[in-house]
Amino acid sequence: MAETAEEISQRPEIRKELQRATGEKRAETVKAGGRDKFWFIIQALIFLGCVAVYFLVGSKVIPLPQANARVVVRILRGTALIVILLAIARVVSVYALGRIEDSSTRFTLQRVMHLVVALVIVVIAVSIIFVNWYGALAALGIG
Repeated sequence: MAETAEEISQRPEIRKELQRATGEKRAETVKAGGRDKFWFIIQALIFLGCVAVYFLVGSKVIPLPQANARVVVRILRGTALIVILLAIARVVSVYALGRIEDSSTRFTLQRVMHLVVALVIVVIAVSIIFVNWYGALAALGIG
C-alpha cells in the first residue's frame, strides 16, 4: 500500500528534515545526564578543597616554610584554574554542543574544544612549574 503524505511526514527522519527546511524551532531543551552531573559535583568538591587549603596555607594555620608555601600556593592556584577550565569545557560540551543536530559538526567542534582546553592546561602547568616564563623558554632553547 502507498503511504499517505501524513504518514510519511510522521517518520522521525522526515520530520527532522521538514523542521530544518521550514525553519521550525525545536522545543526540546538539553539537559545534563547523570554522568555530567557526577563530574560537576566532583569538580566542585576539588575546587572547594583547593580553596580551603589555599586559605589554610595563606593564614598560616598549616605551618610551612616560606619557600614550600609559595610552591603549594602555586600548585593550588593552578589546580583550581584547571578544574574551572574543565568545568567550563563540560558546560559548553553539554549545553552548547549538545544542541547541534549534525553529529559530524558536533564531533569536530568537540575535538577543537578538547585541543584548546589541552593547550590552556599545558600553559597553566608550565606556569606552575616555571615562575618566570623567560627562564622556561631559555631552558628549552627557544629564547
